[in-house]
Amino acid sequence: MAGMHTRSASATRRRRQSELLPAATRVVVILIALCTLLTMAFAFYPEIVRLSDMRNDLEKQKSRLADLRKSAAEREEEVHLLQNDPAYLEIIARDRLDLMKNGETIFRLGSSHPHS
Repeated sequence: MAGMHTRSASATRRRRQSELLPAATRVVVILIALCTLLTMAFAFYPEIVRLSDMRNDLEKQKSRLADLRKSAAEREEEVHLLQNDPAYLEIIARDRLDLMKNGETIFRLGSSHPHS
């Protein structure tokens, strides 16, 4: 009986070790995977932040470009009117130079001129 008890104890010990080994292997693999993911996250985080900043800057620049294009179109229209429309040229000249025709009265409702 003593021999049987020794065999059963060693078999139980071997069985526990064989059950413990796969569990330990899984834990080690999971830890390695976590370390790899954390390393990648720390490596790429600054680049992700930089990319986000660059996208925000691009949107601001696009908005500024749209504003500049609108302003340029307005200026081109004004140049066209100044070159081709004598009535517009007269209105602008009289407004900026504070000129008036005989018998005309000018009323200004603000202290500043809307000069461009």
